[in-house]
Amino acid sequence: MSHAEYCGQFIKPGGKVLDVGSGMGNFLRKMADLGFDAHGVELNPERIFEKVVKASAESLPFPDNYFDFVNCAEVTEHIEFPRRACGEIFRVLKPGNKCYISFHNRFGVYDYHYRLYFINWMPRSWTEPILNFLGRTKNDGSAGRQKLATMHYYTYGRVFKFLRAAGFSVSDIREKKIKKKFWNFALPLLILYRILLRPLYFNTFHLLLAKP
Repeated sequence: MSHAEYCGQFIKPGGKVLDVGSGMGNFLRKMADLGFDAHGVELNPERIFEKVVKASAESLPFPDNYFDFVNCAEVTEHIEFPRRACGEIFRVLKPGNKCYISFHNRFGVYDYHYRLYFINWMPRSWTEPILNFLGRTKNDGSAGRQKLATMHYYTYGRVFKFLRAAGFSVSDIREKKIKKKFWNFALPLLILYRILLRPLYFNTFHLLLAKP
């Protein structure tokens, strides 16, 4: 199942979908192919096209309670104020509907932005000298925060707390998949996941949010 197909199961036929940080527009096009009314926001002027407007995630140019689903994939680490963006997503999402969102793990074992293992286990004050030595430094710019020391990485507990404060109920998508796939044998896997794999292995938290 593709990401678009996964998200599509939570949206009524023909529903309005917002893609926050739409990039090249691949998700928008796939959602449109599935019959949804897909819109996007993007800051890069070179990636503005039909159904995409130039706007930040922290100031969405849409009315309250407007969308049936919001997608915010691989975006929160790059923007200036992720908590403010979550508040905006809550505002434009219709009550009773859902949002897919991802956050990067502060202690994930592999960082795919820099393609390095264990860099996230180190103090941030160490990482820039190491990246300089390896010739892998990046600069912040029009594409948002790109430096490891300035991007937003979180623990799961911190993300859960501020999403609940924004008004959402929060489900861990990996937990849901473990329960669905392993059923009666899910409990020991869930314990392993919560104690070890989620906090110290996976590089990204994939969450399904619901607005009451």
